[in-house]
Amino acid sequence: MTKVWDGFVRLYHWAQLGLLGGCWWTAEQGDMVWHQWLAMTLMALWGARLYWGFAGSGSARFGQFLKGPRQALAFGRDLFKGRGKGVAGHNPLGGWMVVALLLSLGVQLGTGLFANDEIFTEGPLYGWVSGETSDWLTRLHHLNFNLLLALAAVHVLAVLGHSLRGDRLVPAMVTGRKAGVAEAPRLKAPWPAWLVFAGLWGLLYWGWGSGL
Repeated sequence: MTKVWDGFVRLYHWAQLGLLGGCWWTAEQGDMVWHQWLAMTLMALWGARLYWGFAGSGSARFGQFLKGPRQALAFGRDLFKGRGKGVAGHNPLGGWMVVALLLSLGVQLGTGLFANDEIFTEGPLYGWVSGETSDWLTRLHHLNFNLLLALAAVHVLAVLGHSLRGDRLVPAMVTGRKAGVAEAPRLKAPWPAWLVFAGLWGLLYWGWGSGL
C-alpha cells in the first residue's frame, strides 16, 4: 500500500461533506445563525484547499492532476474499455471533477455573502449591492446548490464504478493509502494548510462581526 493522500486533503474531503450537509440542514430548518457559522467555516476551508492546490503535496496540486481535454477523453475511453490504469492521486477525469466542485462551491459561498431570506437574515455583504441584485444572487445561490448536488451525484457514481473495478477510492481517502500505485507522490506535512485555514477563519470571523 502506497501513501497517496496527505492529512489535509483527507480531512478536507470529509469536512467539506459534513459542512455542506450542515449548511443544507440549517437552511431547511431556518436556523440561519448556524447556517452562516458553518458557511464561514466552509469558506475558510475552501480557501485553504485552493492554497494547497498550488503549494501542497504532489497529489493535491492542480498542476499535477489537471490534464488537457485529449488526455481526459483518452483516459475515459480506456476506463470504459476496462484498460484504465490506476493513478496515485486524481485521474484525468477526476481532476476536472475536483475543479468543477471547487468552482461550484466557490459560487455557492460567494453568492451567499450577498443573499437574503426575505425575512430576517442577510448575508454580510448584502448592503454592498441593490435589493434587486441581492435577490438575483439569492436565486443563483439556490440554483447553484442544485448544480452542486448533481456534481456530487456524478462523483459518487464514479466512485462506485471504480469500486466495482477494484479501485478502492473511499478507503484510500480515509487511510491515505492505495494499492496498485507504481510511484508514490511527494507528500508534505499538512500544517501550512491548517495555518492558512485558521488565518482565513479568523479574518472571516472578524469581518462577519464587523459587517465586513
